[in-house]
Formats: sequence, structure tokens, C-alpha cells
Amino acid sequence: MRHLILFLLALPGAHAEPWKASAGVAVKEAYDDNVFLQDYGEQARRKSWVTSVTPSIGTTFQPSPAFKASLSYAPEVVRYHHEPSENHVAHRWSANLGGKSEGTAWELPNSAVWIDGSRSGPTYTRSGAAAEVPALGGIPVRDRRDALILRNGFKLTRSLGPLFIRPVFSSYAHEFRTLQRNQTGYENYVDRYELGGGMDAGAGDKTKFFLGYRVGRQQQSELLGAPSPYSNTYHRALAGLEGAPAGWLKLNLLAGPDFRHFNTGVPSGFHRKRTLPYYDVSVTVLPTSRDALSASSRRYAQPAFSSHSVYEDLVHEFTAKHAFGETVSAGAGFKIYAGLWLQPAQRRDWVYTSSAWLSLTPVKGVSADLSYSRDWASSATANKDGREYKRHLVFLGLKYGI
Repeated sequence: MRHLILFLLALPGAHAEPWKASAGVAVKEAYDDNVFLQDYGEQARRKSWVTSVTPSIGTTFQPSPAFKASLSYAPEVVRYHHEPSENHVAHRWSANLGGKSEGTAWELPNSAVWIDGSRSGPTYTRSGAAAEVPALGGIPVRDRRDALILRNGFKLTRSLGPLFIRPVFSSYAHEFRTLQRNQTGYENYVDRYELGGGMDAGAGDKTKFFLGYRVGRQQQSELLGAPSPYSNTYHRALAGLEGAPAGWLKLNLLAGPDFRHFNTGVPSGFHRKRTLPYYDVSVTVLPTSRDALSASSRRYAQPAFSSHSVYEDLVHEFTAKHAFGETVSAGAGFKIYAGLWLQPAQRRDWVYTSSAWLSLTPVKGVSADLSYSRDWASSATANKDGREYKRHLVFLGLKYGI
């Protein structure tokens, strides 16, 4: 290791002080007026104050432009004062590597989250009978349960004059550590995994146009001992545009058809071979030095996490930010999150979120944030009382970092 560090320090452009360290702590007090995302039944309108404390540490090692490594760890300790079943600790790690040298740039991002929470899934009942789970499976409730989430990627961009090529790779694993039970109203969670990679080729400098192709596989695990028929392989043809064509405009556009081939054993009426739309688009406009407007939209298919099924994840998001000076900024946003289940499943869920926030930075390293959000969910299913809900969430946060 010593010889490697000495070699990196000897590279052109080597930094005299390659190490940087950071540390901080964030404290947040929130009020959640619908902890279990239910407007009906025994779990309806449960309210709680929520306290979270997040210390963080990090370090960056960059001996030269050719190599940079950033490591961080931030455990978030969350306590629900009136619903202790929702207490958890989210341990978040990241290890990001990258560098640039002579027409080559590479990135290797890695992140891991271990949620140390309840090993029991939530139970939704109404008059003793099973109730429907919240829209989209109740993601906020899910993310308090014991689970391990891993994300890894790799991207290498090689410039060939005005052209470039870019091999890419990504992986995702969501392992739920909750128990599966055949119990009235109990929500089981199903592990899912994805592995994919491919190549892009295009042209451009500050703004790049490219064509790409991806090959991958999605895997869904057993539910109560039964294998899933919804694991699948995919081929994805892409066209993309990314960069900053003007100083006030940033673009990231990626779209193309998704060719899916599902496992045998799917129910009658479900086509094993499908062509689905895929896109991941974001646009940021900077009308002034103090304002930022952004819009994003993405759509892709994946196996569900609470049943043996597959759905299209569709998200539209809009935000506006304004800085009133060096110490005060504010913003507002609106998000539409939809789950579109593939037939023969008769299920369509929408969650709408409006939000606003105010941020103060009185001195360097110290910030305070006040935020409010409102969720309301709707569902196109025959039994939707348990799926539709409203939720208000307000929090005040303080953060100190060095």
C-alpha cells in the first residue's frame, strides 16, 4: 500500500495534501400524522413525534486527478415516540472511486444501507379481516424494516478525438430480513436483485449525444416457499443526450425500448415476451444565479417487493429553488409516483406529494431546515379503502459539519 501511495503521488498533477476528512451531526424532530399510511381500520391515522440523530464521518483521498477515493459512514437513529415498532437505525456507507487521465475518465460508485429495524412486516386489518396494503406497498413503512440494500456501478469513458465509447455496469440487491408469514393482513416482503451492463458510443464534449445497449437480468425470490415466475432478462436499446448546451441549461436524456423475456409459469393472460418503454430524463434551468428550476421523469419495469407480480415504476418530479442571499434559501416541489402493474393484475396506484422548505445557514458549517410535505394516494382497484390515504409530515432539522 505504501508503494502504491508513493506511485500515485508521483503522477502528474499530484496533490500536495491528498487527504481530507469531514465529520458532522444532524438532528431532526418531525411530526407524522399517519405513520402506517392508513385512513381506515385498526392502523388508521396513527400519529407520532419522530426524533432522528445522524452522526457522519468521511474521508477523501486524491493524490492526483487520475485517482480519487471517497469513503463515508452515517448511521441514522430514528425513534417513534408513540409507535415504538417503527424504531430503527439506518446504517449508510458509501465508497466511491474515480479519476481522469489522458482522455479517460472512470467512476466506481458503491453504496450500502443496512436498516436495523423490526423483523416483522406491518399488519393491516379492518374489523379483524385483512385490509389492503397502502398504495405502492407503503414504501415509507417498508423502509423502517430490517433490510440490506446494495448498489454498485462502473462507468469508463474513453475519448477518441470527437468520439467516445463508454462501457457501463450496474447491480442492485434488496434483501429483506423480515419474516414471511401466512397471517391475516400481514405484509410479506420479497427480495429482488438486478444485474446489468452494456456499452455507449457517441460524440460531443460539453454536450454528448450517444447510442447505447444494455443487457441484464432481474430476479425475484420466493414468497411463502413458492418460486416467482416474474424473474426476467432484458435487452434495452437507448439513445441519449447529456451535458450543458448553455450555461443556464443542464440536460440528461435517456430513452429507448425495453425487450423483456419472463420466466415460465406466469399466469394466463400474462405475455412472457413484452416490449416496454424505458426513459430517465432530467432538465435543470438556471434563470438567474439565485434560482434553479428542475424537472425529471423516469419509467422502468421491475418485480414488486410485496407480491409475486411486476410493475412499471413511473415518477415525475418538479422543484423550484431560490436563494435570498448567502444564508437563506427556500424551495417547493411536487412529485407524482405511480405504480402500473402489468396485466392481468388489475392495479394502478398513484401517490402525489407536495412539499416546501426553508433553509438557513447563519455561519459556515451550521444549517437549519424547516420542511412540510403532504401525501395523498389514490388507487384504481376494486378494494381500495386500505390503499388510499392522506399524510402530513413536518420537520425541523439542525446540522453541524466540519
